[in-house]
Amino acid sequence: MQHYTSKHGRWLTPLFFALAFLWFRRRHDGQFCHVSDVGPEEFAAFHNVAGTRTRIVFVLPLLIMTLFTVLMLWHRPVAVPRRLVWIALTCTIIPWLSSAFIQIPIQVALSTGKDEDLLEKLIITDWIRVYHRLCHADFKYPAPA
Repeated sequence: MQHYTSKHGRWLTPLFFALAFLWFRRRHDGQFCHVSDVGPEEFAAFHNVAGTRTRIVFVLPLLIMTLFTVLMLWHRPVAVPRRLVWIALTCTIIPWLSSAFIQIPIQVALSTGKDEDLLEKLIITDWIRVYHRLCHADFKYPAPA
């Protein structure tokens, strides 16, 4: 009996779940940064360092996870319907769009200095990404039947 939709599914699926778990855990750990403790004088330098760290620690793994989600369209366990992969892919694309059109412009504006209103807007609009990533995590870690 065939358990995967392709011969690559046998190694792609466990790698997908392992990467998803590691990325989700890393993302969760990174949520506890206290920007409010950084003074206005140090904020631009802090923001620059934090931005570089974010690209390495969060964005690069998320890019890899996006690629693996796309690969799951063709290389997945037979028990996983294609429509669930499309839902997961949608839940992956929405945070990318939110980043491009909402988060990154705010981050660029914050690179010039601390602005409490922009920080508040950044935190509130981040929920768009968090919600869809949690939905994506629900796809990756379904409850046992």
